[in-house]
Amino acid sequence: MSDRKKILCIVPLPLPITGAATASEIVVNYLKGEHEVTVLAYQRGNLISGGFSLEQFVRIFVIVIRLLFLKKKFDAAYLVISSTFWGNMRDIFFLIVMGKDLRKKTVLHLHGANIDRYLKESPFWIKYLNRKLFREVKNAIVLGNFFNNIFEGYIDNSKIRIVENSFDPALLIPEGKLIQKFTSVEKVKIIFLSNLIKEKGYEILLDAFLALPDFISNKAELHFAGEFYSYEEKNLFLNKIGNHKNIFFHGSVAGKKKQELFWTAHIFCLPSFYRYEGQPISIIEAYASGCFVITTSNGGIIDIFGSGINGLFIDIDIDIDIDVDVFRERLNKQLDMLISDIEKYKDIAHFNFKEASKKYTQDIFCKKISHILIGRQQIL
Repeated sequence: MSDRKKILCIVPLPLPITGAATASEIVVNYLKGEHEVTVLAYQRGNLISGGFSLEQFVRIFVIVIRLLFLKKKFDAAYLVISSTFWGNMRDIFFLIVMGKDLRKKTVLHLHGANIDRYLKESPFWIKYLNRKLFREVKNAIVLGNFFNNIFEGYIDNSKIRIVENSFDPALLIPEGKLIQKFTSVEKVKIIFLSNLIKEKGYEILLDAFLALPDFISNKAELHFAGEFYSYEEKNLFLNKIGNHKNIFFHGSVAGKKKQELFWTAHIFCLPSFYRYEGQPISIIEAYASGCFVITTSNGGIIDIFGSGINGLFIDIDIDIDIDVDVFRERLNKQLDMLISDIEKYKDIAHFNFKEASKKYTQDIFCKKISHILIGRQQIL
């Protein structure tokens, strides 16, 4: 094909499973179907952003060596970047080795948040290197309007492009099943699906559920899915839920198991106060699966979520020190209300399903990125 391009992708890929890795895998697989793609994958060493890992350092060094010896002339480059110190050091290293000509063809993609705060707090030499390298790139992709000015002073605003996340098409629930799950509900199923780090709010959700009166909690099930970073936290969690027959831990889920969890769930809850929160793919997956959503106004969540439209915000100020007791109490009241009369909220779940079908498909997501990279297939 005459329009087949040579594209370099420097991205995180699973494992571990993270939002950025999942989205990168989708993009890479799509581009491979139309173009000649070279992939340099820098899988993260663990689930915690910002930490140094010797193993990861060696991986990055190997990628840099490969990059130095690549002889191809690329038409475009796609680099998923970080907003942490060690991640930014990696990105600076990559951009320097790529050289000015390739930097001019490079599209940066930021899946997280707070790169503006990180740069503001950084020493002069980091500011200088980022400003010098970032200003030469072709474009930078952010997740929503909330992040539109996140590169201010580093990348001209005219180069900023918005691409929202997407969901796995296998999670789009058949409409008949959606109607059925909100009809004559025997047990209200609540799910938390994310990496199980404290800042994602899994402990607050568990404590809020455990504080429900028995006659309310007995009408519901609480399901957790995801990976723990530490064995200690995992063991504490498992011990805490061990005697509760309506609380379940599934570990990392994919495929049919993930589909089953989402399709049978009525409520998806992500009480996140994670500093690097971007735009959780799990919320969009919950929409596609026809779930009512409870979450916070953290990071880019506000670009894809409206309280009273897609579900409920937990009324808590994310920008100050979190009052855990107040956080837990407010979530507890919301759970009580929803479990007591879940069928009342089926219209919101149905609206979420329709919105996902229109706005957040993988086809739209990939075509937007493809257009930004090589100027094809504009999706409005």
